Amino acid sequence: MPDYSAFPLPRIIISAAELRERQKNGEQFALIDVREIAQWQAATLPGAHHLNVYDYFIPDSTEAGVNSLFNAFQRAWQSLDIRDNVTPVFFEQQVGMRSPRGAWFALCGGICQPLVLDGGLDAWQRAGGELMPGTGNSAVISAENPDYRAPDSTVIAQLNSLTATRTEVLAAQASGAQILDARRPSEFSGEFAHECCHRAGRIPGARLLFWEDVVHKGAFQDAGEIRHRAEKAGLHPDRGIIIYCHRGARAATVFTALQLAGYRQLAIYVGSWHEWAEHPELPLLTGFN
Repeated sequence: MPDYSAFPLPRIIISAAELRERQKNGEQFALIDVREIAQWQAATLPGAHHLNVYDYFIPDSTEAGVNSLFNAFQRAWQSLDIRDNVTPVFFEQQVGMRSPRGAWFALCGGICQPLVLDGGLDAWQRAGGELMPGTGNSAVISAENPDYRAPDSTVIAQLNSLTATRTEVLAAQASGAQILDARRPSEFSGEFAHECCHRAGRIPGARLLFWEDVVHKGAFQDAGEIRHRAEKAGLHPDRGIIIYCHRGARAATVFTALQLAGYRQLAIYVGSWHEWAEHPELPLLTGFN
């Protein structure tokens, strides 16, 4: 097996030490705090904006629903007033389910190379970085806006490669794609269900890779370890992989981790189990067999 830990990491994450060094050399970054707004207001990276990426969930995993996701992100992003030529860096206290989701949203919005601060604010402090109260712009990704703008053809292609509709999940086996469940094992087996879900279980054919298994001590596992865990779960880098969780946040963490491990054909089923469970005509499985 190749030593994937020796491979250079793609530009998906950035260490606190590298971020500080590049800032000292005059490079400009848009720092995006995705924690709760009160946490940002109390103490954050100097100059950081705030963006709520956690509370928006797609209303319906159809082509129209995916377009609404694009519009919701675009409205929030524009209100932050960030220049186009500045690299955004998303961070939270440690790597969890918010900063990777912010970077994934940015990709869906047509931003070419968003980064996740590996280790988050804790790593920034360990690297000697200072904190200050958040006073920049704040925005919320929200569906509460009647305006609609269709994405251009380039963004549509990007959206189609990063997202999966219900129809695409149902057709996964026929298309050769794999389905990956990022939830905890008790959700996968159907032993646990969130109160908002009327059915418990998993999508038939889904593999399991628990999202917490791709992070360690608040940062991403190294590429080799992620690759090992992915292969153990039965994932193939030459096949498309559709990732889901409960409502799409944990899936983004696994999405980013698999990118680090060299997987490239990745999409998130944006409605995830919350949507699947509410459609009684859709199949499910329980147990571990």
